[in-house]
This record gives sequence, C-alpha cells and structure tokens, in this order.
Amino acid sequence: MSITFDVPLVASPKQAMRAIQVSRKKLYELINTGELESYTEGKSRRITVKSINDYIERRLAAEAVRRGRTASPRNDQSCP
Repeated sequence: MSITFDVPLVASPKQAMRAIQVSRKKLYELINTGELESYTEGKSRRITVKSINDYIERRLAAEAVRRGRTASPRNDQSCP
C-alpha cells in the first residue's frame, strides 16, 4: 500500500515567502515567534503548509475583527 498526497505538506522558505508575500526577515520572524511551524531536514528548512494556511486564517480573522465584522467561513459563497 502506498500513500499519495495531492498537495505538498511542506514548503521551502522561498516558496513560503512567495505564498504569503513577505520578506525573508519577516518569514524567519514568523518562524521564531511560533506563528509558522518549521523544521530542518539536513541543512534545509521546511515550513508546514498547514501552518501557512492557519496563519492566513488568523490574519483574516484579525482583519475582520479590526473592521468590526465577523470572519466568514472560507467556503461561504454568499454575498452581503
């Protein structure tokens, strides 16, 4: 039995920086504060895609609160 993944579980720092549009300095700040989960594989750093998605969800929720709205579910297709 083999396990197949349709989407990657981890990203390189360069991929993560592109995905969330931040600088290398900001990326490592997010890693060091625990906002993004990562580990090293040999000399390479890997950031979990789940932690990137979770970070985006937290940012969206914080922005919704800042604007005085409640965060809507990601799959909600209704228009206000």
